[in-house]
This record gives sequence, structure tokens and C-alpha cells, in this order.
Amino acid sequence: MTARHAPSPLNLAGRGLALLLSLAVILITAFFVIDEANARFGAMAASVVIVALTTPMMKNRHLPFSWLIDLALIGAFLYAALWFFRVKAELYTGFFMANPDNIRAGLLGMGALLLLTYRAWGASLVIMALAFVAFGFAGPNLPGLLQHFGMELGDFMQIAWYSFDGVFGRTTGLVADNVLIFLIFGAVLERSGAGESLIHLSTALTARIRGGAAHAAIVASAVFGMMSGSVAANIAGTGVFTIPMIKRQGFSANFAGAVETAASSGGQLTPPIMAAAVFVMADLVGLPFTYVIAAAALPALFKYIGLFGQVYAEAVRLDIKTLPRDQIPQLSARDWLNSGLVFLPIAALMATFLAGKSPATAGLVGTVTAIVAGLVLNPDFRRQPQRIVTALIEGGISAAQIMLAVGVIGIVLAVVNETGIAIRFATSISAVGDGNLLLALVLAMCGALILGMGLPTLPAYLIIAIMIAPAIIKAGVLPLAAHMFVLYFAVYSSIVPPIAYGCYVAAPIAGGNPLQTSFVALRISIVGLLVPYVFVFSPSLLLVAGSFDWGELAATIVRLLAAVWMFSTALGGADPRLGQIGPGPRLLRLVAGAATMVPLAAFWLPGVIATLALGLASPRKDQKQPS
Repeated sequence: MTARHAPSPLNLAGRGLALLLSLAVILITAFFVIDEANARFGAMAASVVIVALTTPMMKNRHLPFSWLIDLALIGAFLYAALWFFRVKAELYTGFFMANPDNIRAGLLGMGALLLLTYRAWGASLVIMALAFVAFGFAGPNLPGLLQHFGMELGDFMQIAWYSFDGVFGRTTGLVADNVLIFLIFGAVLERSGAGESLIHLSTALTARIRGGAAHAAIVASAVFGMMSGSVAANIAGTGVFTIPMIKRQGFSANFAGAVETAASSGGQLTPPIMAAAVFVMADLVGLPFTYVIAAAALPALFKYIGLFGQVYAEAVRLDIKTLPRDQIPQLSARDWLNSGLVFLPIAALMATFLAGKSPATAGLVGTVTAIVAGLVLNPDFRRQPQRIVTALIEGGISAAQIMLAVGVIGIVLAVVNETGIAIRFATSISAVGDGNLLLALVLAMCGALILGMGLPTLPAYLIIAIMIAPAIIKAGVLPLAAHMFVLYFAVYSSIVPPIAYGCYVAAPIAGGNPLQTSFVALRISIVGLLVPYVFVFSPSLLLVAGSFDWGELAATIVRLLAAVWMFSTALGGADPRLGQIGPGPRLLRLVAGAATMVPLAAFWLPGVIATLALGLASPRKDQKQPS
């Protein structure tokens, strides 16, 4: 057994700065109002230093003189940031000129930002940003729709670095003001013992259902997924507990990894937090964030009902029984008390939302409540107050990594705005949508899946919202439905092959194959993949979108429930009344499920009737005559 290396002095310094960043976010949210430009620059500069010091350049952090590279990157960015402040007055007055000194400073800062983002998130986001930059410079030489006037280096630096639309743009400010506190909240909630409490409670409550361990994992991963800015981070955090639990009950390694991946990705779509994307969406759509939370509720519920149905059908197919009565965990008064570690902070957060306070204030109330609940309800947390410090450090590191990703997205958004490509892309898709809205949605879905591959939720949603949401809005989709649509597929890019980065995290934990895990994850997420199409054509499912109609909502709920059952039994290959079912009945159920998804009574009504007939008229397995 090899000894672990002690953290280097630079790593300790980075962790210390992460702690200070978390404390600064909490104190500023609670007590201070600071200049917007200073907030953006301060958060971004601190994030650069934290990532440089805490994220290794290579697996062997003790490579000789690697610390010089870290310090050089920090120095380059800080020099560029200080230069920005030097010319800030010129930016405000409109007398700024992109001279060689300004360009040099901006290139140094942008280069450091891209290299450190590569360290934190891998190559996907950096490659995308560089591709957009290349597109911006190559404009006059591109064909057809892609052709534009191009950019000069000075113009590019002005829009991407020396403006309030690029790296330090409005989106960066929105994330610094409202999102970072929720990353800290998630870290504190996890360290308070809420995760263990939730898994134990979920296991006890679902033990009487076939496949109960997988159902418990879904609940736990959903709750923590909604607070995580990264599907991969949530899988790594909760999967080490939930995946072995699922396998022990008799599910395959690939299925266990797929359940964890699907549940964790779904958490990013679950209100009230939705991985903090809810606040960015509310800003982009121009609606109160409580409206967006309400709109997200029913689609997320049906996404999880569909996932539960798939797990149940798989348990029937494998003949996995419920746990024997003597093995079912018994919940004590202490267990119910410990449930407050999860529910009290979330309830306090929601109460603050409903009282009309800002998102940042709600996040602060949730964070403070999580700390107090941990100290009162969890003796281990009380005996180890250093857990609070650890949580704040982890929250600060997560916040720093998200800030860098958003800064790189700022480069992309600057190029998009300068070239006008989003407008032309939207016009092209809307032209398709004039004749066939479904085709326009399929094209938008494919674009969202491609653009979102390998990216954390918030940056993925940002780039897709600016590129694709306007396109389907122009095609006639309500703005809130359009943004929800692209958010869903930004998240589902984590389970779509060949990238399927969430599955590449879950598969090694489960001992499965990443590609096979991704195909299973797609299968069990079928209802979640179709739900965005449902609320586009039946917007009453969003509760607040457009002209709400109770009749449409009731019909949509009925046909979604029918679809869940038909798809679960068809794709799972088993029915609890019949046991395993053959290819013919499975095909029939698949057709019935597809019919229920069509928003025309001539299709969905026969589908619902077929569902009732197949569900109620079929004899129970134990009533069949022995062969």
C-alpha cells in the first residue's frame, strides 16, 4: 500500500483561497453590495488562482518545476486583469483602442483561462471555444450560411476580453451573484451527513418495492443532482454508495451504472435548484424564477416516474423480489430526525424563494440552515466542526471551476454576437419549422446534444440557449418551453454516445462497459427524452406557459402515465402480471406507448385504451395454466 503524498504548499494555498472565496461569497450575499465589474473580476481572478493551485497539470503533481507553470499562468491572468482595470475608464467612455499593449495583455489572460479550463473540465469546452474563435476569423472564406465579414485581432480582443459581453460579461456576473452560493450550499449539505441520511431513509422506504435498492439510488441521486453543477461530479459523489447497493440486489453492472447516470442527470432538471440553471433561465426568458421552478416540476416528475417504471420492469424480468421482512431496515426516531438534514435546508430555501427574496439570499438561507441542522442533528458533524471548513473549501473549488467554464463560454458568446450566426441559424431552423415543427425540434435536439457533449450543465445550457433556443422560438415555440427543451437535451448529452461522459464516470465504479452503460441509460430514460416534445406541443404541462388549459393538462397526464407503463414493460421485456413477455407483445406495447405521445386524440386515445386493455385484461402470471 503506497503512502499518499502530502499536499504541496501551493495546493494548501489554493485550498485556503477556496475557503476565502466561499466566505467572501457568503459575507457579500449577507451584508455587502459591491460594484458589478469588481465582483466579476474578483470572482474570476480568485477562480483562476484556485484552479491553478488545486488542479494538477499532470497526474504527477511532483513533476520538477511544475509549480513554475502554475505561477506563470496565474501571473499572466492577473497581469491581463490589472491591465483591464487600467483601461476600464476608456471602455466606459467609448475611447478604448485595441493597441498592441492591450492585445498582448488580453491574449495572455485568455490563454491562461483556456489552459486552466482544460485542466478543470477537459478538452471539450476548450475545443468548442477555439472552434468558434476560428469561425470568427475565417468568416469571409466560409460557404453559404456560415459566411460573415470576419474579425480582426483587435476587434476580437475588444469584444471577447475588453467588453462586458465576453469573459467578464453579464452571464459571468449572473453566475457570480446568484450561482456560486448554491455550489457552496451543495457542498455543505453533503458534508453535514445529509447524503447518508437520505440513502438510508430511501432504502428503508423503497425496500418493499421490487428493485428497491435502485429506487433508493434514484431518489438520492436526484436530490443531490439538482444541487451539483456537474453530472460527473454527482455520479462520482453518490455513485460510490448507490451503485454497489444496486448490484447487490441482483442488477447487472451496466444497469447499475445506467440508473445512477440517468438519476444524476435528471437531478439537473429537478426544481427548485436545477443545478442553478433555473436562475440563468429566468434571466434569459425574463420571468420570475418561481415561474421557472413551477414549470419544471411536472416534466421532472414524469421523467422520474418513467425511470422508476423501467427499474421495476427490470426487477420483474430478473425476478428480483422485495427484501425479506427481517432484512428491511427499520426506521427509528433518530432516522426520521436525521431526515431533517436534507429536508430542513431545502424547505428553508424554498420558503425564502416564495417570500420573494433573491436567489442568492435563498441559497444563503439554505446554507446556514444546513450548517445549523448538521450541528444540531448530527453528532459526528458536531464533534468534527472541521467538516464545515472542508465543505467551504470544496464549495470554493467547485465555484472556481464553474467560473472558469462560464468565462470560456463568454468567449463563445462574444463571437456569436459579433458574427450574428445565432440569428441566421435561428432563421434557418424557423424556416424548417414553418412547414414541420417536429423536424425543427429534432434538428434543435441534435444540435443541443452535440453542443452539450462533455460540458457541465450550466455552461452547456448557456451555449445552447444562445445558439438554439432562439431558433425554435422563431419556429413558433413558447420561449419558456424552448429554453426548457434545450436544457433537457443539454443535460441528456451526458448519457448520449459516443461521448456519454456521465457513463464513463459510472461504468468504472460499477465494473461495467461505458458504451453499453450509455445505451442502457438511454433506454431507461426514454420517457425523459420524450417529455420535452410533450411540453412543446402541450405547454399546459409547464403550468405557467402560454394559455393554460386544465383539459389539456389532464389529458397530458393520462397519456404520459400510459406511456410510462407501455414503454417500461416493452423495453424492459416484463410485466408484473405476466412475467417476461415475448417480442410480439413487446412490439404491441411499444406502438401503444408511441401512440399516447402524439398530441392528437385520434392517436393518444386508442393508445390509452390499449394500455388499459393490456394492463387489466391480461391474466396474472399465477393464474396461467401450467404448460
